[in-house]
Amino acid sequence: MKQIMNHNSYLSEYQSKLISAEDAAGLVESGMSIHLGGAANIATVIDKHLARRKDELENVIVRSYIDTHTFEILKADPAGEVFKWYSGFVLPYTRPFANQRGCGIYTPASWHLVPDFVRDQYAFDILYFVTSAMNEAGYFNFGLTVADTLSVAEVAKKIVVVVREDMPCTFGGQEEGIHISKVDYIVEDREFKTFCLPDVPLKTEDRMIAENILAAGLIQDGTTLQVGIGGLPNAILDALPDAGVKNCGLHTEIITENMIDLIQKGVVDNSRKKQDRYKSVCTFALGSQKLYEFLDKNPSFAFYPVDYVNHPGVIARQPKMLSLNSAMQIDLSGQVASEQTCMINGNRVCGLRPRQISGTGGQLDFVLGTMLTEDGAGVSILALYSQHNDQSRIVPMLSEGTAVTVPRTIVDYVATEWGLVKLKGLSIDERVMALTRIAHPAHRDDLMRQAADIGFLPYGSAFMNSNLPRGVINCLN
Repeated sequence: MKQIMNHNSYLSEYQSKLISAEDAAGLVESGMSIHLGGAANIATVIDKHLARRKDELENVIVRSYIDTHTFEILKADPAGEVFKWYSGFVLPYTRPFANQRGCGIYTPASWHLVPDFVRDQYAFDILYFVTSAMNEAGYFNFGLTVADTLSVAEVAKKIVVVVREDMPCTFGGQEEGIHISKVDYIVEDREFKTFCLPDVPLKTEDRMIAENILAAGLIQDGTTLQVGIGGLPNAILDALPDAGVKNCGLHTEIITENMIDLIQKGVVDNSRKKQDRYKSVCTFALGSQKLYEFLDKNPSFAFYPVDYVNHPGVIARQPKMLSLNSAMQIDLSGQVASEQTCMINGNRVCGLRPRQISGTGGQLDFVLGTMLTEDGAGVSILALYSQHNDQSRIVPMLSEGTAVTVPRTIVDYVATEWGLVKLKGLSIDERVMALTRIAHPAHRDDLMRQAADIGFLPYGSAFMNSNLPRGVINCLN
């Protein structure tokens, strides 16, 4: 653990609050409600010791979000007889447990609203959260995940910081740390490294979708970017240095690995922003050790709480704001489902038992924010693969039970590997024609027949048929 230097006034307090991870996990009693953190800041060492106490405890509520860790408490208690686990955003590491317990473990919310309802409606007996080492002023920095951390701390009876040596110290706009005077216990975690995001290999479809978006000229000089996580966003980021754009900004929920190149190559300098000028703004970061070293005490970044970064009003003030996020499925009326699986190995699994695979997160926040932009130049793009296991992801209607992440009333652009369409302002029958043109060719005829059967084509497909239906920006075949 890094030596604490030049904080003599806080050193004795630090030592008095220092306990082992086992003792910290021992603070949990039956009937308690605890929080184990989220993203790269999950208190994995506490989870390890807490799992060993399964037979001693009853009815412990455990909350987490952006689950980058396969929790030991879930392995030890897969049915949830002791640990009643809830998640704000499921990832592959916890999906099997979420599937087993059902989507009732998920807390639906647009992320910018979470700090408010946490402060108004929640109470935790203990918050465990990973931080960087205490600084000279007695502050523990939240490092890679500012998000809604302070709101949880404010409603927790006890706060246990888990100091991890490799957690970077990030500069913030507000609420990026906590003072030792507010901390009850300190654990030094020498066992677990901070989570690093595995590389996501790019698919051919990712590159095709990226080409469709870039060809439309939607990313311009001075564009402010919000980009999600995964192969498709990475394909866009990788292609931008060769696209000739400059003076771009970042106002994004997450900072990822591929954004470093944009900064180092001068594509992103944040010079056109009127708010947080010359700062790349985010609420959390996930990537490699290289990214974390780049972020450590880097004054060109500002980590803010999520009710600032994701607030549609704040997003709306960014110049030429462009939001790019991935979806799982869209129906022909424009309803977008991004957080539940609709197909697994070719079998429909929504219906009576939808499976939560992620969460709403900030997708709706940024879609709405781009619709409200003060300069009128906001762009929202929702991208998806046209099919999975030979089944179309563009469907006539969403299956019963499928959660709508973005309502059809505010969907703007939709992209697949077959093209790009703009749905805003289109009638239902026009949406059918546009979306069918960017569906996989193998499914287009069936989609048209089904659209007619359910009343989406009141005047018949022949009336609407043209070489380039209204709303289609570009398309293949």
